[in-house]
Amino acid sequence: MTKFRIFISFSALLLISACSDDPSAISDASEINGQCGEASIGLANLGSRVGQTIAIEATVHGEFLGEDKLSGLFVQSDSGAAFVRENHDVTEVQVGDRVRVTGTVASYQGHYKLTDVRHFTVCANNQPVTTTAIDFPLSADASLSDVLFQRVRIEPPLTVIGHYQLARFGTLDVASERLWVPTQVVSPGAEAAQLAALNNARRFVLDDGSQQEYPETVRYPAPGLHIERPVRTGDTVSNLEGVFVIEGRNFHFHPVAEPHFEATNPRPEVPSFDEGDLRVVAFNVLNYFNGDGQGGGFPTPRGAETPAEFERQRVRIINTIIALDGDIYALMEMENDGFDSTSAIQDLTRGLNQAIGSDVYAFSSADAPRVGGDAITQALIYRRDRVEPISALRWTTEGAFNWGSRPPLAQNFRVLASNKEVAVVANHFKSKGSCPRASDDINANQGDGQGCWNPLRTQAAEELVRWLESNPLSINHQNYVVLGDFNAYAQEDPIQKLADFGYLNLAETFEPEGYSYVFRGEKGSLDHILAHESIKDAVRGLRHWHVNADEPVAFEYPFGQKTPEQRQAWYSQAPYRASDHDPIIVVLETERLH
Repeated sequence: MTKFRIFISFSALLLISACSDDPSAISDASEINGQCGEASIGLANLGSRVGQTIAIEATVHGEFLGEDKLSGLFVQSDSGAAFVRENHDVTEVQVGDRVRVTGTVASYQGHYKLTDVRHFTVCANNQPVTTTAIDFPLSADASLSDVLFQRVRIEPPLTVIGHYQLARFGTLDVASERLWVPTQVVSPGAEAAQLAALNNARRFVLDDGSQQEYPETVRYPAPGLHIERPVRTGDTVSNLEGVFVIEGRNFHFHPVAEPHFEATNPRPEVPSFDEGDLRVVAFNVLNYFNGDGQGGGFPTPRGAETPAEFERQRVRIINTIIALDGDIYALMEMENDGFDSTSAIQDLTRGLNQAIGSDVYAFSSADAPRVGGDAITQALIYRRDRVEPISALRWTTEGAFNWGSRPPLAQNFRVLASNKEVAVVANHFKSKGSCPRASDDINANQGDGQGCWNPLRTQAAEELVRWLESNPLSINHQNYVVLGDFNAYAQEDPIQKLADFGYLNLAETFEPEGYSYVFRGEKGSLDHILAHESIKDAVRGLRHWHVNADEPVAFEYPFGQKTPEQRQAWYSQAPYRASDHDPIIVVLETERLH
């Protein structure tokens, strides 16, 4: 590890440095180093000295020495703050030391640093360190740019809103409160843009004081991340004292004290309902691919790369499905490999029955090698002791379902307890990713908050309704439950189009604060359960089970860049982070159905 070499002038320890804000104060390069207390450049003038070699005097207020940290020091004076890049041996420098440094000025993370350090002297110890207290979010006329590289303390506790990069970079997204994906709660366009700007002003990245990638110990929460010691979105964090820098487009906060986390969003129990006799679940299973069904065939096009990874995934999915205690499950992101004995759906169903020791789980099937042409498809699993299928499994590959949006799967069921019928339709619309290359393509991102492929998803919504109107199940009722991963938030065009045709988003009535997904620190629902308006009185409740979206991505089944210790410490067979989407449960009182 490289560090500064310190040359201490004992006669200088009693001096108080005389900094100069006059850029012409030092004109002779041979006099740049100088002695403590001699002329130096004020930190407010670093911007005009980029590329020049200068001397500064300032007090250390943030020590991040070592390649496992930031490889340097933050220093401050009455005129400003800067970063000093480490490049010699350091022995005893610490916060509160007043130092004289000679080096070259360069831009660095939104502000300025001294690099190529050639002279470093400790002038005095135990000097006062100024800490600026700030409220967050800031007022409209303030910016975090005003306090870059200074030592600051954030007074109110903040909320963890995301942890996507926690395992890789040790970072968390934090904000003054939980943030909504704009188009989950407001209309696309101007309203969404306004909320997006407000969200950006309320958030920053809590960094870990290092630049390490895939650290062996993930710092948050102290003493380190563990499956039984998670940091969930919705938890709060306090004791935030440290330094702001800019990385890319984001403000990053490196703490000088250990942040304190409080589990204000604890892991929830499985939702329960007081009424209803039919429990229907929508659940995205995060690419359930079982290889060739005989313990081989890995890596697969998606999902697990090895049999060991698949077993970690499989047991969690099975335990989650059993815990949900559904009567009918619509599963998204199943391997599209048909219905025979080696298929993914057969494998999952066998696993469920083996886990409970009873042959009660079954799946809807057809005499077909696959459903449409995508690598993934939906699946319908049900409990044969509670419902029975009374139609053939149907799907369409026409129009929008020929490519992009996967063919919807429809099955009519009879509820054994009431003898009433319910038609369940599982969906998975085109994602917002893999955008068209041509900017003038109608499916390109239009900047209204709905992302790419919105017209295709909207077309899929309309064609789904038209297909159901053609009565592909040959039924004499409209007891439709339409559910799945629509890749559209609640206020976006596809969900609104379905509402226009009488398919109601049940969360609006039963759990308007519910969400199934967290993306870039914002919560919303890509997954929905809709019911035809003719059966709304039969619906007794809906709940999201926040067992996945709020949990760290680090807990997912892949081994990836994890150390052997992390593979063990970050995994259990419990449902937590079985997928990246939360399951949703709806309960119906089927006696109320027509």
